[in-house]
Amino acid sequence: MNYQESITWLEKATSFGIKPGLKRIESLLFHLGNPENKYKVIHITGTNGKGSTAAFLTSVLETSGIRVGRYTSPHLLTYTERIYALGRNSNKKEFAEIATIVKKASDIVSVEIGEFPTEFELLTAMAFLYFAKKQVEYVVLEVGMGGRYDSTNVVLPLVSIITNVAREHTKYLGDTITEIAWNKAGVIKENIPCVTAADGLALHEIRKEAGKKKSPLYIYEEAFFIKNRKPYPGGQEVSFEVMEKLWQDMKISLVGSHQAINAGIALMSLSILQKQEFRITEDSIRKGYIQVFWPGRFEMHMIDGIPFVMDGAHNAAGAKTLKEALEEQFDDYRRVFVFTSLQDKDTTAVISYLMRPQDKVFIVEAPTPRTRSTHDMALMVPCAYQEEISVEQALNDAVMEAADKDVIVVCGSLYMLGEAVSWYKGKNK
Repeated sequence: MNYQESITWLEKATSFGIKPGLKRIESLLFHLGNPENKYKVIHITGTNGKGSTAAFLTSVLETSGIRVGRYTSPHLLTYTERIYALGRNSNKKEFAEIATIVKKASDIVSVEIGEFPTEFELLTAMAFLYFAKKQVEYVVLEVGMGGRYDSTNVVLPLVSIITNVAREHTKYLGDTITEIAWNKAGVIKENIPCVTAADGLALHEIRKEAGKKKSPLYIYEEAFFIKNRKPYPGGQEVSFEVMEKLWQDMKISLVGSHQAINAGIALMSLSILQKQEFRITEDSIRKGYIQVFWPGRFEMHMIDGIPFVMDGAHNAAGAKTLKEALEEQFDDYRRVFVFTSLQDKDTTAVISYLMRPQDKVFIVEAPTPRTRSTHDMALMVPCAYQEEISVEQALNDAVMEAADKDVIVVCGSLYMLGEAVSWYKGKNK
């Protein structure tokens, strides 16, 4: 298969709606020689912050001179972004080669067990095989959805991470925080350390699972703390306490108090890894934190002198953290939004966190059948709005609208964010 054929093959696979479990992925990996056992793994789940935490960990491991792979989802522009190793994303040729191998194995599996693997199971198998072929030493592995029945949950990691727990994917994970936390806590393994910043009912459920598995549990504001935080334009300086060790004045190139917590989660995890990995040093951690970049998470640029922010906020928890970051960086600015939302998201909550009467929003449908209509979204906004026919037109109109002391904010769905990234790159060629 070539790259386009591999994408067509993947997108024909079932995404959801079939019986949850690990049987299909386990069978698929068996026919590929179990590549997931050929490197060390850091496994990350949570409602928000998974990708940023993965970016912190990847940056530090690379700065430490370690061969690193990373698997994340979804992608912004191309599927190749999901599978990253040795400092770069996979390319289309490599992606197609790995897909061709996995397709042969999946054809065998579909006959053996009478079920064809899902798209995410196929991608996960491709990532595991790619990492083995690249001979990585460590893989930073992000859960796709939930944890207990997620196709990534076939690994035995060095450390498991549960960033936080909020309501999401209730159709698949459960209606309550307790049910969702139970699902995410499924990544906890026997005697393997777990790091979390969850609280409340979610933390209670995680404590129960860790107790059953005799897993050492490292909790934000119990085992690791933020002692001080000083925001500055485009970043922040944070002091941490981790297991009674002080990390003073660490510079972080991601914005917002939530990113300080993600950095703390990663730092706690790295402190655990340091006990067996001598290459991770304080110097490599500090350098890694300064260099970290994660696209689409309060990603800031300037367009014609106007601040331009792209953020993946698409649920209430993400909108709350975006609101706090906007207040921190652009407190007295009017917000000019390019916004969309999906039918299965709590759009009302997202809007209530972000939009004020003095703001303006350019509303556009997301490039997916799951999008809300512009009319539905218009009924929810508390400020001036304009319905748009395309993401490109909405972005162009937002730039025309914005003036001094305005900030353009693109948010509401990762589906739209990919188009916004492409538009920005095209504008700045």
